Parts: sequence; C-alpha cells; structure tokens
Amino acid sequence: MKFQKFLLPILITIGTVVVVVASGQSDRVKFPKGKIVITDGEKSLKLDVEIANTPTLRSIGLMYRKSIPDDFGMLFVFEEDTRLGFWMKNTYVPLEIAFIDRSGVIFSIQEMEPCREEPCKIYYAPGPFRYALEVKKGFFERHGFGVRSRVLIEK
Repeated sequence: MKFQKFLLPILITIGTVVVVVASGQSDRVKFPKGKIVITDGEKSLKLDVEIANTPTLRSIGLMYRKSIPDDFGMLFVFEEDTRLGFWMKNTYVPLEIAFIDRSGVIFSIQEMEPCREEPCKIYYAPGPFRYALEVKKGFFERHGFGVRSRVLIEK
C-alpha cells in the first residue's frame, strides 16, 4: 500500500519528462531563478542560479543546453536528505557538481563529462545531501572554492 502511494507521482513525473523531452520543449521549461552566495573564509561570490526544486525540474536539469555562462549554476533542492545520483545524458557541457549538506556546507565536488553513449555514468555523493549545485567545469578552481566552502541561498 505504501508503494502505491508513491507510484502515481513517480509515473506522472516520468510521463511529463518524456513528453517535454520528446517534444523538444526542454529548452522552454521555465526554472525559478534565484541567487546563492558561496563563501570560504573572507572570500564570497554571489551567483545567479536556476532552481530545480520539483521532480520534473530535477529530471530535466541542464539537458539539451549547448552552452551555459561561466558564472551560472543550477541548484537542485530536495525536501529532505537524499542519495540520488546524477547523470549527463543529453547534457553537452562538461560540468562540476557540488554536493551540499543541509547546513549549506559543500562536502564533495565531482567533475561530470557529457554522456556520449549509453549506459551513462551515474555520479553519486559519498553521503546524503540536501542540495546539489551544477556549474561549468573549472568553476570552483577558478573562484577558489572547494570542499568545506559554504552555500547560502538568498531569499
């Protein structure tokens, strides 16, 4: 019975993603916009982000984008800690992903390469996370942020 409670929302999400992707409309999906501040000691950086805060938006992510700005990110927001994996199917830009705990601390950063053929590699955090931030590859080194840096979501 408990499984059935979750089955319908999962099927609806999968169906929505399939329709959006198959129709070529993924570039027309509107993500909420926001700002985050990444800090490490005295250093801080304000970053514009799109927010993937629903199962449908998280499923689409940065798929089908031919390019993204250097100082741009997509923040994946989960209602509770999770261990879900990320993949790069239909994603054309090399990315980095920062896994962030519920208190806003980055605890893992991984480079992700576009998936050229299936099966696509799945990238997992080494522990539960509440947020994940995808940025263009090289972002963290370029700005001097890394593991133990903090991320604050501006309201």
